[in-house]
Amino acid sequence: MARKANFCKQEKLQQAMTLFWSKGYANTSINDLIETLGINRFSLYNTFGDKESLYYLALDNYLEQISFPKLATLREPDSGLEALRDFLIVFAEKQKDNTCGCFIQNAVVEHAATNAMVLKRSDSLFDTLEKAIEDVLNNAKQRQELESDTDVSTLTQFIICHMQGIRVLGKAKRYDNIDIATKMLIKAIK
Repeated sequence: MARKANFCKQEKLQQAMTLFWSKGYANTSINDLIETLGINRFSLYNTFGDKESLYYLALDNYLEQISFPKLATLREPDSGLEALRDFLIVFAEKQKDNTCGCFIQNAVVEHAATNAMVLKRSDSLFDTLEKAIEDVLNNAKQRQELESDTDVSTLTQFIICHMQGIRVLGKAKRYDNIDIATKMLIKAIK
């Protein structure tokens, strides 16, 4: 009869996520995981599978617990330009606090777009972000907060690209550049 784990699986998954997020996949050893999670090798493998499986679970956890919840205000049906501006300002400020950057972005860079499982999660994040921003911009266009000839799809891609640049600037501790980039981004969507 299998023994029941005497730890919270979600808590250990959060710890693994934080470790992979800060060190990356390649720089995180099984011993690092055992030490950080405070469980033995058998429990690690029995609960999460191998290191790669745990990594994918950690990426999924990041999407569900960190990324998608941050989009809640944009995903409200009546969100307009004010909600988008507020979101971008908060997003930019968070990049000054979070020196690890975006776990998904880090994973894509680390795996140089060769890992289909990482790209699947990246697509999920970017597709969700794109839809949320596009919906907000379409709402704004309908309310005449944007010019009638605004190409919502192009503006959405512009915003997403700038957001990713702001993330990199945060990792590089280029906070003045973040402030300037954010002001220009807000100005571009008025």
